[in-house]
Amino acid sequence: MNCIIPFTKDIKFKTNISEIVSISLEHEYTVNDTELLGNFLVTGEYKTHEVSINKEKFEFVLPFSVMLTAKVDRDTLDFNIEDFTYEVLQNNVLKVDIEYSVKASEIEEEASNVVFEREDGYDEKEVEELLEELGENVEQEEERKEEEKIEEINEVEEVEEVEKVEESQDVVLEAKEKIIVEEQVKKEVEEVEEKRDVPEEEKETILHSVSSEKDEFVTYHIHILKDGENMELISSMYNVSISVLEEYNDLTNVSLGMKIIIPEENE
Repeated sequence: MNCIIPFTKDIKFKTNISEIVSISLEHEYTVNDTELLGNFLVTGEYKTHEVSINKEKFEFVLPFSVMLTAKVDRDTLDFNIEDFTYEVLQNNVLKVDIEYSVKASEIEEEASNVVFEREDGYDEKEVEELLEELGENVEQEEERKEEEKIEEINEVEEVEEVEKVEESQDVVLEAKEKIIVEEQVKKEVEEVEEKRDVPEEEKETILHSVSSEKDEFVTYHIHILKDGENMELISSMYNVSISVLEEYNDLTNVSLGMKIIIPEENE
């Protein structure tokens, strides 16, 4: 199907048309089993008097239709505006002339029909060979679809396996990071206690409280005592009571530059 179709329409205005200032054409359409249905949308502005500076807007919807045969392939249908002209008649009528094209491929007849409609008859052997070929094509198509389905299942399983491995790796990394943090805290505590010359039994008690999973503190800060600072100020800075500081530090001999262990309460 390949045709150019003319469309003419006289549009009557309610007022006088002195000049068409601007005009545009748009279209829309739908396709059903028997025909193409659509609308032309004509819009623009015009003057009612030659000396007028005011512009009036106009908008008109013009329906159209095209009959389609059963042989037309709807999926290949192409619609285009080829030409559009207009003129003013009798001072209040706008005549529009539109040419539009409709192009589409035609559905080919099935091979089986071509064989059986031969004027000089048909060879049964040719028919058998054709049917066998068609059967092989159908079987090959089914095998191809089955292979694609298996590939999709394998891809999904591979993605799930990768996600499980990544999740396991995240758990291992989290555990390693926790161990590293605990070892760093223990090392800093040991350094502080070595400088304070705390007895070995007291060191073990402090280290045990730092690493114990049942303790209510999970994070520790090391604060170096500066000039002008005291325990009340540090207690206020870190929002921790002096009694808690005493559990982790020897506050009987506080000096400048001393490292203070400060636990942070788990919220």
